Amino acid sequence: MALYKTFSYSVEVQYKSRLLSKATLFTVTTTILTVILPFIVAYRGRGFWLKSSYFYEQPLVHSTYDYLLIAETDDPSVNIICGDAAALEEEVIDEENCVEIQIQEDDINEDGKNDILKFKYNIIVPKNRFISSIILILGIDFQIKNVCPLQMQSLAVITKEFSGLPSGYKYYGNLEIYQNQQLPCLRNILDISHNSSLFYHEGDNSKNIVDFILEEYLGRDVTTIANPMFSRTQNGQTGTMELSITLRISEMEFRYTPSIIQELKWAWPQYLSLLFIFHWLFERIRKFVFRNRLLMAWEIIPWRKRD
Repeated sequence: MALYKTFSYSVEVQYKSRLLSKATLFTVTTTILTVILPFIVAYRGRGFWLKSSYFYEQPLVHSTYDYLLIAETDDPSVNIICGDAAALEEEVIDEENCVEIQIQEDDINEDGKNDILKFKYNIIVPKNRFISSIILILGIDFQIKNVCPLQMQSLAVITKEFSGLPSGYKYYGNLEIYQNQQLPCLRNILDISHNSSLFYHEGDNSKNIVDFILEEYLGRDVTTIANPMFSRTQNGQTGTMELSITLRISEMEFRYTPSIIQELKWAWPQYLSLLFIFHWLFERIRKFVFRNRLLMAWEIIPWRKRD
């Protein structure tokens, strides 16, 4: 009749030595190396600590209805300036030439977040003049809520130079995030360090307002930019010019500094996987040393009687 294995257990063979002995020193040293070496190997292999992480989220974006539009003509002394009076300060505002302004926010998938921002401006061009270039600065209210709460007043800047006689310009692009450094990501704490409008400032009055806004905006750690996909210019001297700006808002990637708990969750599996390998290796070395009596120690076997 065949026999089947129903139960088994291991027999423990002990090796004992005095506290101040080579065998004890060898055991302590290999135990310390078993614990430390996996950390050294994982750390030197790079990627042990999670210094940066990222997440994806579609931000909540609205127009602040602040804007600054400067259209330069072929005559440097004749410019069309439209926008917020507080930002322009002593600059001349051409209210007569800025005849129509439309701002539209569309939530296409009805998830409570705007997917499209549309801006439309109609400008009356001075007689016998044509627009040679434009710069449009739009105020954006930008907010994320899930992982790293953030609310800031940002900008979308559109520039264009024309070679002909434009009567219209249509711009289609994406609103994107740009980070010079990682978000601090203080959970349940809303970051409002950049939640101030650049259209209202107390700066050097001698400096050009456009240069001032752009330089101040460039100094921020987190900004938004308008990334063009395609555009179209309509030519013809009609006495007016229509600007149509369409910005799409999609899911964006945000970099942030992970918490200590998140770093440990990343580092712990790497350490444990190497710990098992080093534990197996040093266990084999200890068995070889003590079985071959390379170090002085008393061998205690359960079935042998003590002398």
